[in-house]
Amino acid sequence: MAILTISREYGSGGREIGRLVAQRLGYEYVDKERLFEDLDQTGGSWGRVAREVDEVCPTFWERHDWQYRGYVARVEALILEYAAGDRVVLIGRGGSFLLQGVPFCLRVRLVAPLEVRLERIMARERLSRDAAQRLITQVDGDRACYIRANYGEDWAEEDVYDLTLNTGSLTYERVAEMLAESLTDKDRQATPEARAHLADLALAHRLKARVATEPRVLIPTLEVGCLEGVITVAGIIHTPKELRLLEGMVKEICGGRPVRLNLHHRV
Repeated sequence: MAILTISREYGSGGREIGRLVAQRLGYEYVDKERLFEDLDQTGGSWGRVAREVDEVCPTFWERHDWQYRGYVARVEALILEYAAGDRVVLIGRGGSFLLQGVPFCLRVRLVAPLEVRLERIMARERLSRDAAQRLITQVDGDRACYIRANYGEDWAEEDVYDLTLNTGSLTYERVAEMLAESLTDKDRQATPEARAHLADLALAHRLKARVATEPRVLIPTLEVGCLEGVITVAGIIHTPKELRLLEGMVKEICGGRPVRLNLHHRV
């Protein structure tokens, strides 16, 4: 079955519509609370880190911080794991950008006029008009910055998405109905080859998350991907010990799968 990612302006109804689609189709619904719970279960402080920096504009130092990069890698791995598991609605966290190359992923952006969003936020959060305006500006700014910092893309660029829907002129129920219909159309693109590619991508990012959160290995230029069924790992390492540790993590995560290491020693 096709999978759905929802990118949303604050106050456009992303969570509510996502839940409606999931209920209508029997899909799993994955938002920040679900991801936080998953990160809590991994042990360590990753759940706490997520709650501090989730979809927040990272500072220059945070972008290069081991803990921040580890958090992003873990979230990406979780998103791809859910996507590979099929029948899922994924809310935010860059899912639409992470899954751009997956043909049976329906990437949707939800927008609404500012006045409509103000009224919704004022009612939901019990805020004054000025406070709601500030909150919308902050949240949308943070989301745009998060995407730009981690994917180098424009969060609002319509060409990234399969659909952009205005929830100011459509009811949430109607939007959910339209998305369910569009997902049925996307199902035709869920070929065995496309599913195999997504599974490989999920495995590659699971490896990336394992390496990025290992404090004994520091590869600030780490890149992990999949090319024609072969997992690839690229970056700069510092010592033979790091290489041995990395090779052990590759075996731990990928087993006997072919993995191409394109590593360079720092000079």
